[in-house]
Amino acid sequence: MTPALLRYVILAVGLGLLPSPVEAFSQERDCPVPERFYAFDPSLTKTVKALVSGREIVIAVLGGSSTLGLAAGAPSLAWPARLAAALAKRFPSARIKVVNLAVARQAAKAAGERLSRDVLPLKPTLVIWETGTMEAVRGTDVDEFRETLQAGIDELHGSGAEVVLMNMQFSRETDAMIHFGPYLIAMRELANVNDVPLFRRHGIMRHWAESDLLDLRTKDPEKRRQLAAKLYDCIGNAMADFVTRGVAAGKAAASPGSDR
Repeated sequence: MTPALLRYVILAVGLGLLPSPVEAFSQERDCPVPERFYAFDPSLTKTVKALVSGREIVIAVLGGSSTLGLAAGAPSLAWPARLAAALAKRFPSARIKVVNLAVARQAAKAAGERLSRDVLPLKPTLVIWETGTMEAVRGTDVDEFRETLQAGIDELHGSGAEVVLMNMQFSRETDAMIHFGPYLIAMRELANVNDVPLFRRHGIMRHWAESDLLDLRTKDPEKRRQLAAKLYDCIGNAMADFVTRGVAAGKAAASPGSDR
């Protein structure tokens, strides 16, 4: 892959280009996620208890450009910020802090090296690790990627934090140029072995594209920004559903410390 093509691919993946045969959907249109994307993943018991009981909860997020929300133009529009807003609305008694630690174009190895320095001091209840994109773009050895993630999961679990893995974005253009398959499989296998939930962003976004719900082909800068913001809002709300599936929204325990 030439340097110019590599730069294009990174930009396209970061924005989440989703070509489809329809016009870009409006802000009022829904972006539902079928139950099959959630049903078989383990629950996040500690995270759910913290939300329901109204205790303080810190959620740390690792990732790259799409997690930073650069294409939307403001940190408040990135999906971690939208996740925080969705959780606050559903659990108004909880004290929720979502810390976005994403770094543009950061691979899993570099993120893993930051765990002890940037993540663990936060004492997070939950760590959401979005990864795999740069490995696929650069053709990183899959076994090396697997070992890096396993070491990170072990370190996070050792600290008492729960973990969610999030895989890559979907785009017909980037999927035609990048071989994501081995990295998607590696993440699914690691999630299964470690009993860790996997937020299947790649499959969810593919579903939205093939259902004609999303179209980011527009070249107009302002429309592109608005579409990116909508995409991140959809991802943030979908992640809120994923993290709290099965919990009644807004439920709060009478005694915040009763579950200890």
